[in-house]
Amino acid sequence: RERIMTKEELARVAHHEAGHCLMGYILKYTEQPIKVSIIPRGEAALGFSQQKPTNKKLMVRQEILSRIAVLLGGRCAEKIMYQNVSTGASDDIEKVSSLLYNYSIRWGMNDTIGAINIDAMGNIGKAIGNDIMFRCKYIAEDIEQQTMDLLTKHKKHMIKLAKSLLRNETIVYKEIKRLLPRTLENSIEIELSEKKDVL
Repeated sequence: RERIMTKEELARVAHHEAGHCLMGYILKYTEQPIKVSIIPRGEAALGFSQQKPTNKKLMVRQEILSRIAVLLGGRCAEKIMYQNVSTGASDDIEKVSSLLYNYSIRWGMNDTIGAINIDAMGNIGKAIGNDIMFRCKYIAEDIEQQTMDLLTKHKKHMIKLAKSLLRNETIVYKEIKRLLPRTLENSIEIELSEKKDVL
């Protein structure tokens, strides 16, 4: 049975998805958002922002950082619009956590640890586990702050997207491109601040 959202919930979901969409549009190393909707999809997702599928088998560091920023875009949009967050970002947070885990543990991209997989190092690995947890927390906070700054700076565009979503329920890339400045597309790079690379 489909759950019916209140008007307030719909507005929140619209801004949440607009946050994902805008971050996907303005960041380098991401695929364009091709479809954004506030129609619930399945039990968990109240809306969705779908990016252009890619055939890539490999990801470089910049792509992972950008992907994390896009995932945090919904939560940050809620913070900006409502000064609080809802349970709507739980799936995004799970994906961010998984990316940060792989980034640090499996892919050797965390500068503090380098080319070491602590899971494969038994008890020695456990000893540095907490340091890595703090490092992942730093990265998440750093990217979340950059996402907050970008969405605050481009708040009027985010609101424009949300209004269009509330009016149309679903918008596609052509409409997104019409609503947003062409110069913003793929124009910004997420970079970690240097001090965050050292424990």
